[in-house]
Amino acid sequence: MEKGDMVLADYIGKADGEIFDLTVEEKAQEEGMSEDRDFKPIPVLIGKNYVIEGFEEALLDMEVGDQKEVEISSDKAYGERDSGAVETYPEKEFKKQDVQVRRGEELMIGNRRGKVVSKGSGRVRIDFNHPLAGKDLKYDIRVKEKVEDDEEIAKYIMDYRIGHGSEDMEFDGDKVKVPGTHSHGDHEHELPEEVREKLTEEITEYTGFEEIEFTE
Repeated sequence: MEKGDMVLADYIGKADGEIFDLTVEEKAQEEGMSEDRDFKPIPVLIGKNYVIEGFEEALLDMEVGDQKEVEISSDKAYGERDSGAVETYPEKEFKKQDVQVRRGEELMIGNRRGKVVSKGSGRVRIDFNHPLAGKDLKYDIRVKEKVEDDEEIAKYIMDYRIGHGSEDMEFDGDKVKVPGTHSHGDHEHELPEEVREKLTEEITEYTGFEEIEFTE
């Protein structure tokens, strides 16, 4: 594989010998893991940080149909733990908002997700490190397919960046029409400018389409 290729890859990821994520349905059933999600290969636009650095490096050494196990050190995975990312908040701030805080629970503070590591003396300590920070990981990776069709590549870029919406894209000559809003629960949201820029940059750079129009 080379930078700029769009590939579909299956994987089983382990940390400390335990599976933390996977895309292989048979393995998920075997392990008795949750079935409330679609298990399917993930799209990876190589060179664009769709996956962690060590995963991407492994793909560069693989061809379609290859399968291999790789060990990825924490510096090429989710980085080292940062003690500065553990912050203390007054418990009364949560009570004001009627939020019950329990040790081990995950909370969103602003746009950051953290885990409650301790609670006492009117203070709550929250760890904003990625749950896999500081850990070396093992991945079993299989390259299922290299995506060659421009429309498919554009759709996978959309699915990666937004999580859905590719079914509403329209293709007209060298133009792609992309919905300018997306649904989240019961609400419609405008696509943020940053997301529009990423979609425009990646679709025009890695497909033959030259123009992206966001339809309102």
